[in-house]
Amino acid sequence: MTTSREDLHPCPIGGVTWWLRTPTVFDPARMRRVLTRQGVRRPTLTEMRVASLAGIAAIAEAVGDTAEGERQSALLEEWYEIIVPIDEDDVDDPDPVSRSAELERRRAEQLDRQRALMADVIAIEANLERHHPPYRELVADRQYWDEVSQIEVVRMLLLRKDDELLARDPDGMLTQATYASIPEGHRGLLAKFAMALLAPDKATEKN
Repeated sequence: MTTSREDLHPCPIGGVTWWLRTPTVFDPARMRRVLTRQGVRRPTLTEMRVASLAGIAAIAEAVGDTAEGERQSALLEEWYEIIVPIDEDDVDDPDPVSRSAELERRRAEQLDRQRALMADVIAIEANLERHHPPYRELVADRQYWDEVSQIEVVRMLLLRKDDELLARDPDGMLTQATYASIPEGHRGLLAKFAMALLAPDKATEKN
């Protein structure tokens, strides 16, 4: 595949300009295939929610504090509801101006509530990781997916270092040796840049 300069996106880091190609419509599916072949999957919010609530109930029973367990369960139930992004389809208003204003109001309200619950949620999740193995396993799977996907998206989209064309394997991915030669301090920034090219909406949500 020949890629012109117009199809490339510069990512300057520490005196080096890395060049990444524009993703095609097939690349998200290709990315899923690469991760699936490696046995990598990201747990769903439903899985995390179920494991969280089961863990809270088990811990509450073990320590004999049902009231605290109910408080934490109610808090996490709300948390999993308010971390789902609100979009225009959630606002039933035919007028585009008022719909946009209502959308922004709801998003601001949602963000305020997330901030209010954040400290409690962090504490609850940390306790679950320590004391509830099924939840801990899902967290490990999520972290592994995040880390591997950051590597693979760079291997898929990165083409050049300055004017140097980087080596690729028969599948069209950056070779593992070439990826390993990228300075560690550059890898995370390249992954963030590449993910924003591949899935701009999700990159915005994650930030």
